Amino acid sequence: MELHQLRYFVAAAEAGSITRAADRCRVSQPTLSQQLQRLEASLGHSLFDRLGRGVALTPAGAALLPRARRILAEADDAREHLAGEVERGVGTLRLGAIPTIAPYVLPSVIARLRRRFPSAGVEVREDLTEALVERLASGELDAAIVSTPIDHHGVRLRVLGSEPMLVVAPAASDVGEEGGLTLADLRERPRVALHEMHCLGQQISGFCSAKNLGASVACSTAQLATLLEFVRLGLGVSIVPEMAAVADRSRERRYTRFKRGGPRREIALATPAGRTPPATLEAVALFASDRLREMQAAASARFGG
Repeated sequence: MELHQLRYFVAAAEAGSITRAADRCRVSQPTLSQQLQRLEASLGHSLFDRLGRGVALTPAGAALLPRARRILAEADDAREHLAGEVERGVGTLRLGAIPTIAPYVLPSVIARLRRRFPSAGVEVREDLTEALVERLASGELDAAIVSTPIDHHGVRLRVLGSEPMLVVAPAASDVGEEGGLTLADLRERPRVALHEMHCLGQQISGFCSAKNLGASVACSTAQLATLLEFVRLGLGVSIVPEMAAVADRSRERRYTRFKRGGPRREIALATPAGRTPPATLEAVALFASDRLREMQAAASARFGG
């Protein structure tokens, strides 16, 4: 059963004539008759009684007619409105982010996205990089905001920006009192570490090992918020993303930039390879990039650099 066959069927039923239906559909009479016969064959029922110069619906034809009209109306509606709905972002965007980015970037992105695409729904998943990558590759997510590197054949990356890491210490500490830190300033200080279940934790741990920083790890935690509290309590210093420093309004912690040689992380929008992106995705990339620039400007104003 094909749409053009249903159109020919409805035209013949309404015209009561194969000839008049062919004229209405702008096809030859043999073509229309042939397509009606194929429709009857596919359904296993005769749809018309041929009555001299005209045709009349059989019981099967009468049962099919309202269904055919509904099908054609739905097809016409889809043809008329589909492009507009795609442009308006109708549907649900499934967006992920890693925990060390999500609280600082996603609220701004989603707020702007809802204003730009009021018809769009958003489902958010905050998870570790490995889990997000697997969900992207399997098509369970449309996109995720992550940090590089990621090497997976089922995922493609679009770099949105990068940010430096800052050293955080208790406000009463002498760390960073003169502005700017060298690697030597941290070499003998205890460190509060982010667990290596996070890609950020792995990156910072690798940097510290390579630079021989943090003679001892005083404690390790899976949450940035907990890490910051341990720093406030004086358990050690730590290295955190610039965006976390911008978001922290506590006067009991001090943030200082490395004078040179400090770690950075690259932030990217990951999407499933080979999949057509939803219309909302370009806006997500734009809004996320804007948010990163906003935080960088705020960091420059507060911490210099």
